[in-house]
Amino acid sequence: MDGFADRVLVTGASGFIGRAVVAALRKRDVPVTAVDREPPDQSWDSGVEVVTGDLADQQVCIAAFETRPRAVIHLAALTSVLRSVDAPMRTFAENVTITQVLLELSRGSGVGQFVLASTNAVVGDVGASTITADLPLRPLTPYGATKAAGEMLLSAYSGSYGLSTAALRFTNVYGPGMSHKDSFVPRLMRAALTGTGVPVYGDGLQRRDLVYIDDVVAAILLALDNGFDGRAIVGSGSSVSVLELVEAVRSVTGSPIPAEHVDAPAGEMPAVVVDVSSSAGALGYNPTVSLADGLSRTWQYFRDQ
Repeated sequence: MDGFADRVLVTGASGFIGRAVVAALRKRDVPVTAVDREPPDQSWDSGVEVVTGDLADQQVCIAAFETRPRAVIHLAALTSVLRSVDAPMRTFAENVTITQVLLELSRGSGVGQFVLASTNAVVGDVGASTITADLPLRPLTPYGATKAAGEMLLSAYSGSYGLSTAALRFTNVYGPGMSHKDSFVPRLMRAALTGTGVPVYGDGLQRRDLVYIDDVVAAILLALDNGFDGRAIVGSGSSVSVLELVEAVRSVTGSPIPAEHVDAPAGEMPAVVVDVSSSAGALGYNPTVSLADGLSRTWQYFRDQ
């Protein structure tokens, strides 16, 4: 194979990104330990060792590391911003304490590379300014704060113990495999299937960066292959307004998808505009899937469900 060959532990393996990562690793014939509270993907082969359970359970963590992984891809987390505001203690336990435990188990069991799914929410609200990887950490929600704490833990384990740690800040990830998700792209796809409309917050001019699942998986594999140590933004580098996204999905699906403007919830970000050029240099990451192509593939997936 052309990159990392040792066993990889993937947490959150039954989730949207997790399933895609496991599939990509198995395509390379890399052995995988898949950990999740949810049942395993039925398509997984004998090269995937499944550990089903909650990472808050010490025995689940021990069972996962008994498989002797040499790298960890930590995707499991409480990812809802609104839920984090309602339950900050639970968010800390799931996003910080478990990350600490996994890092410590990694340190003690010969793991050489640790990749964390992070977020641009660690920098808070920068208005319409472009988000770069070197902005100061100023999270505005418990979710953002716990991911910032995770990044700091990775930095500490890199500096103190020589573990290669990669904090990859994903933007809005979309693509096939997300039919169970409640984010805006699957809402649009379901609306197109059912002939219904979608609510749009405020004037719909807030901008978002959407990155296709294959580009995210490519970034994760690059981090493994290169032993990347640091933080990098993983996005498309091309933001669109919510109204432009609705129009793009109308074009792909041929459905009118009426938009109903509703009041925006507190904390709605005016823009997420990211610079991925530094990720290209440090990580070797270059997104390849355009929004039109990615939405077309996603629509095909939803129609086939």
